[in-house]
Amino acid sequence: MAFSGKQSLNDWVVMLHALYGDSQNYGKTAYEIHAHLTEVCGLFGKFAFKKKDYQKAEEFLPKIFAWAIALFKKMHPDGGSLEDIVLRKCPTVCAYCLNRPCKCWAGEKPSIDEGKLRAAFYSKSAGMRRTVNDFQLMFREIYEVSWKFEGQNLSEEERLRRIYIRLIEELSEVAETVRFHHLYPQNFGNELTDFLAWWFALITCIPLKDGEEALLAEARLWRAYPGHCLDCQLLPCLCRPGPVRQLMSRPIPGFDHRFDSLTSLHNQAAYKEDIRSAANKELVLTAPITCVRLDVDKFKAVNDSYGHAAGDEALRHIAGVLTKVARERDRIYRISGDEFGLLCANYTEEEASGAMRRVSIALERTPVRWIDRNGKVSEFCVSVSIGVAETQDGAGLESAYELADKAAYKSKQSGKGVVSKASTLAPAS
Repeated sequence: MAFSGKQSLNDWVVMLHALYGDSQNYGKTAYEIHAHLTEVCGLFGKFAFKKKDYQKAEEFLPKIFAWAIALFKKMHPDGGSLEDIVLRKCPTVCAYCLNRPCKCWAGEKPSIDEGKLRAAFYSKSAGMRRTVNDFQLMFREIYEVSWKFEGQNLSEEERLRRIYIRLIEELSEVAETVRFHHLYPQNFGNELTDFLAWWFALITCIPLKDGEEALLAEARLWRAYPGHCLDCQLLPCLCRPGPVRQLMSRPIPGFDHRFDSLTSLHNQAAYKEDIRSAANKELVLTAPITCVRLDVDKFKAVNDSYGHAAGDEALRHIAGVLTKVARERDRIYRISGDEFGLLCANYTEEEASGAMRRVSIALERTPVRWIDRNGKVSEFCVSVSIGVAETQDGAGLESAYELADKAAYKSKQSGKGVVSKASTLAPAS
C-alpha cells in the first residue's frame, strides 16, 4: 500500500511495522522493546531538561511514538486496531467524567462507568476522523486544561517538565501491564492509551524558538519516517547495527577484558578466571552446579555458504537465544570461535538439560536472518550439540566441564541439536 503523512493511526502502525518489524525488531521481546522505549524517553528528558536543547529533544518525539507502536505490535502480533483501543478508553471524551473538556483533572477522579464508556464509544467513535492529527486534536480538546496546569502560573519549561513526569509515570504503568499481560491482557491497551495521551501533550507543548512554526504530530512523524528508512532509503529498513549503536551499552570500567566483542557474552578469559576463582573459593556457587558446553553443528558450512559475516550473525543469534533461555544468575561464555559454555549454580543436570532442550527447539524454530551489503536477505537455521555435567563443589568445575565437553561430543555423533548428560556416559575403562 502507499503511505503518506496524512494516513490513519492504524496505517501508521502498518507502515512502521513494515519498515522495522521484520528487519530490526523481529527477534526482540516485549521487554526489550519496552527498554528501547524507556531509553528514548530518557534521552528526550536529558536534552530537554539537562541540556536545555529543545531542538535536539524534539528529535526523540517521533522515536518515542515508533517504539510505542513496536510494543503494541509485539503485544498484538495477530493484529488489532490501535484506533479502537484508544477510542474505547477515550471515546472523544474523558474516560472518567465523560466530558470534553475534562472536568475532573484537578480533583478526585470518579470511577469509570464501563457501561456509559462503552455506550460513548459506539455513539461517538464511528464518525470520528482517525489521522494522527485528529487524535492529537481530540486529546487536546479533552485534556488541554490539564496540560496547561491552569491557575498555577507555571513557565513553559515547568509545564513541560510536569507533562514529562506524567509520561514517565505512564511508561511504568505500561511496563506493569507487559509483566502481567498473561493475567490481565486488556490492561495493556488502557495504559498504552494513557501513555499516548501524554505523548500528544508533550509534542503539543514543547517550547518553540521565536518565529518557529508549530508542527502537528503527523508532520513531525513524517519528517522522521517518510515511508522509508532515512538512512538506507528502503522499505523495509535493511540497515545493519553500526559500531556506535553496538557499543551504547558497555561493561563497567575495569571489566572490559571479560567480555566478547562479537556476542557481548563473557569470553574465554572470564571462563578460565571463573573456574580458577571457584576452585579458590573466591567465587561462591550454590550446589548443585551444572556446567554446559555447546558446539555449533557444521559451522564451517555456514561460513562457506553465506560468508563469515553471516557466520558472525549466527553466533550473535545463538548468544541471543542462550540469553533468553538462561536465568539471570547463569553465566554464559563464548569460549572459542563456535563453542559456548554456561555456568549454572543451584541447578541440577536434569534442570539444565531441560533448559538446553528449549535452546535447541528455539534454534530450530527461529532462523538466522542475514542481510548482505546488497540488500539480499538470507534465512538459515543453525543447531548446537550440547553436553551437560553436574558437580557439587566449585573445585570440581574443571572436571565437570571436561565431562560436559565429552557429552557434547557424544551429542555431535548422535546428530544435530542433541543434548547429552554426562551421567549417561559410559565410565572410562
